Amino acid sequence: MDIFGFIRETIHEISGTPVEKIKPESTPKELNLDLFDMQDLVLDAENEFDVCLPEEARIETIGDLAKMIDAA
Repeated sequence: MDIFGFIRETIHEISGTPVEKIKPESTPKELNLDLFDMQDLVLDAENEFDVCLPEEARIETIGDLAKMIDAA
């Protein structure tokens, strides 16, 4: 599974947001993700792709997260 596909599926599992509504330009707020949901999402992604993202990383959009994982 590609990075964005994994992120979309994980967000769907966390928030129940339909997968087709999750786009790279979507913000966590638009997807009803709070700080704890985002921490879970980042941890799941780090484990799935065997990367470590900086704790101070600012994630404005879901696409930002995908790019950070890809670059790590």
